[in-house]
Amino acid sequence: MLVLPKHSVLSILLLGGVLFQGTGCDTVCLSCGDDDDDTPSDDDDSSGSLNFRSGDGHTWGDEWTPRPGSVRSCSPVRVFQPAEDATSVAIAGEWNDWQPASMDGPDDEGWWRLDLPDLAPGEYGYKYLIDGAWEGSPPASAWAKWVDGTENRALRVGDCTLPILVHQETLRPSPDSIEVVFDLSEGSEGSKLALDNLQAHFGNSPAVVEWDASEGLLRLRGEDLTPGKHSLRVDAWDDSGRSLEGSPLWLPLWVDSTPTGAPEFAWEESLLYLAFVDRFRNGDHDADPPLFEPVPGVAWSANYQGGDLLGVLHAMEEDYFEQLGVDVLWLSPVLENPEGAYLATDGVNNFSGFHGYWTTDPFGIEERFGDVEADSEQRLRELIAEAHDRGIRVMFDLVLNHVHQDHVYIDERPDWFGEGCVCGEPGCSWDERRLDCWFTSYLPDLNYRNHELLQRVLADSLELVREFDIDGLRIDAAKHMDHVVMRRLSRELREQVTNRGGAPIVLLGETFTGADGHSEILEYVSEYELDGQFDFPLMWPLRDAFAYGLPFTGLAGAIETGEQLWGNALVSPFAGNHDVPRISTLLAGNDDGAWGSSTDLLAEGGSTLTQDSMIRRLAMAQAFTFTARGAPLLYYGDEIGLAGSGDPDNRRMMNFAPFLSANQQALLQRVRDIGQARSRHRALRAGRPSVLWVDDDVLILGLITEDEERAVVALNKGGESRSVSVDVGSLGLPDGTLTGAIDAGRSAQVSGGSVTLDLGPLDYAFMMP
Repeated sequence: MLVLPKHSVLSILLLGGVLFQGTGCDTVCLSCGDDDDDTPSDDDDSSGSLNFRSGDGHTWGDEWTPRPGSVRSCSPVRVFQPAEDATSVAIAGEWNDWQPASMDGPDDEGWWRLDLPDLAPGEYGYKYLIDGAWEGSPPASAWAKWVDGTENRALRVGDCTLPILVHQETLRPSPDSIEVVFDLSEGSEGSKLALDNLQAHFGNSPAVVEWDASEGLLRLRGEDLTPGKHSLRVDAWDDSGRSLEGSPLWLPLWVDSTPTGAPEFAWEESLLYLAFVDRFRNGDHDADPPLFEPVPGVAWSANYQGGDLLGVLHAMEEDYFEQLGVDVLWLSPVLENPEGAYLATDGVNNFSGFHGYWTTDPFGIEERFGDVEADSEQRLRELIAEAHDRGIRVMFDLVLNHVHQDHVYIDERPDWFGEGCVCGEPGCSWDERRLDCWFTSYLPDLNYRNHELLQRVLADSLELVREFDIDGLRIDAAKHMDHVVMRRLSRELREQVTNRGGAPIVLLGETFTGADGHSEILEYVSEYELDGQFDFPLMWPLRDAFAYGLPFTGLAGAIETGEQLWGNALVSPFAGNHDVPRISTLLAGNDDGAWGSSTDLLAEGGSTLTQDSMIRRLAMAQAFTFTARGAPLLYYGDEIGLAGSGDPDNRRMMNFAPFLSANQQALLQRVRDIGQARSRHRALRAGRPSVLWVDDDVLILGLITEDEERAVVALNKGGESRSVSVDVGSLGLPDGTLTGAIDAGRSAQVSGGSVTLDLGPLDYAFMMP
């Protein structure tokens, strides 16, 4: 964190958000006394402490007397340090009609300062004028606001008449307890926090609340917490009944979220599973009559087929995801979508909203995902709670680029939306107009340069995350949106969650691109925006090698390119997703194209294995994907070789035992074995890859972690046995035996920095020292 002159402070955190926050070398102080030390005065008679459980009817035994310097000021101060020495600095913004006001400075450290007038709560765009020249767009680290087509810095002003809780620290006194400490400041006009009405819970357990009057600290403690997630929620009001800014506070917290002896969860080592809710599993399939009927006028492949949240819950209760090694469940969009049929982009066929990407409400959960015994929202909460009890994170699919024409935003604020061209039409290129073209005529684009719209969408998105206790967000269509929305979302989550010791809410973007699209993906990934994106540049050469039989050399080159370019970005490798034909169909060579219906070869064959080579190749593709750099994604159905041509055929209904063919069962077991091996060995999850050997049919990778755990991944996609001597000196493997992580009976000897690996036809192995 940046060190400022002693008369300034970097930031003041309020309950649930940030009142003012410094951006790079540009910051604000809220109540800039010279040297107030925040200690009680000699005549402060508030002392001692009182313990009680929030909401149990006890009263506070000590009156709250604010400490010197703990009263909020309504006069913000701006301090700024230009990147280079300057002879004059001025500031202009919406509060002064953009008339430059000179700042005082510089001091000995190059800082300039200006006391601003009292400002009403809100956001104000502003810019600096440095040596007579206006600065350009604000840095990525800054709060930003578009005003009249220009991107500016944003000054965020809270309601100074309200008291605030300033987060101090989050502690772990013991393995099964958590303590969060806040400092209290009263409002500028004497408003105080209503301590008697404070409500605080860790998950479903009331917090133990300790008010330390002598220090002016509020301590919230969760005790005897079981393994799983126990997010802190605080509802707070002032003494006149006004809700505090940002209330309720929400802080996601975990306790021993993995079984005893298992490693702690890390997003960069996780395994994601995409469950397409409508096509995953029908939890009340035997309901008569069914709760919902298909949408009239829509073909079965593009219609609702009955999958629901109860079906996903049933699979979780059967340990389906754990058996695969999955620790992040990505749900396709669960918000309400319109009823009715809508013309597809081919201008011929109709779609329903089964996929979830046509949202009509920022909070309502799609009613078709409910069942005969519970509505969709209740089931969603049950599913999330069950996942959290098992240490599984839940990732929502957040659609921010567009809404459906029936969305409540359009009903409430039609002035937010105008006419737009449709992507791909003449004069409306997908690339040149990617920020403002509409995907179809009934999906209006969201223009985040309208600040009111930006604020509404962000507020609703953050409330959705808090309300359902979500752990991560997949950001749909990232490259079609202005940076401002993803940067603001990232910063809000960082200030409200991560900076307070909460578990990070990871943002994974989707930027559909080609094998050379690294720079396009990285444009949106930084510490100030997305945490990472799905690795489309790796998917294409992966499919070339395993589905089309191209030499492994292309895949090896893609691995090396990724290692050179990705830096610290979190990437998610995958063999397929809901926007491309299934890898099993490409391997079978029977892709029927858009709106086709390819034959599912692995679903046929009865009790005998008739497609052994296909099973082995598909398993090998997942063996590579699961050990590739980053957090791999398993698309539902790929573990059983589900077939599918283009959308919507690639979104078929999933099958489960006892309705799996012998072929599907065999592939599923192989994928489970791969996932379990990955779970047991960190080198397979976190090792950075290097190519030790590559030819047309054999690829051998060395994996090594930052703490020098090692593994060797060997793949032979050829039809003949191979024996390959490999130099493993770069891994630093000592002489000794390597043992198979999947097949414990497999072994190889390292001698003098070399090892000979024997691979059968269509064979793969994870070898561990």
